Amino acid sequence: MLEAILHGIILGMGISVPFGPVNILILNTALSSFKNAFCVGLGALSADVFFLILIQFGLLGFANNEIFNKILAVFGFFFLSFMVFLMLRKTRKVDLNKVNKTHPLKGFSKGFLLNITNPYVIGFWVSVAGLSMQSKNSFALLFGLVGFIVFWIFTLSFFVSKFKTLVKNKHIFYINLFSAFILEYFALSMLYKAFIG
Repeated sequence: MLEAILHGIILGMGISVPFGPVNILILNTALSSFKNAFCVGLGALSADVFFLILIQFGLLGFANNEIFNKILAVFGFFFLSFMVFLMLRKTRKVDLNKVNKTHPLKGFSKGFLLNITNPYVIGFWVSVAGLSMQSKNSFALLFGLVGFIVFWIFTLSFFVSKFKTLVKNKHIFYINLFSAFILEYFALSMLYKAFIG
């Protein structure tokens, strides 16, 4: 059982630590609010859990459908591009005190939509389903996996929020700009892989 939990933790590190769209959004949000950043992560995790439930009931067979993946990639591209637009729009008029007032539910929905429209997240969970079926203790593996993801979301949100005092408003412009370019890269990459390969 301990071995399965450890495998789950290692798998969790593999999915959550690399800086993809969700981590960029958490980092960007944590500069204004720990709670909102944590909610972004929880929203993304909720999409993951939703996929796990679908897999458990065998309802994710359509994930291998090429047309479905292309449609999802287009939705994902537009959603990420919209996030980029919002980031760029607020780069010159950032007020950390005002951003703090954003409702955590908004952050949650951003995280959820970010993961639910990403075909690569579906691909990952289909792969995990295969691994968990091969494991003698699939519950322990999933426990370690989800447990580490929650730990990572909390840690990233907490540390960025804790040291945000070192970041001045003038730095936010460059952080938003950098985050926007990274997110747009992921958006274009998603579209490219879906249609060109």
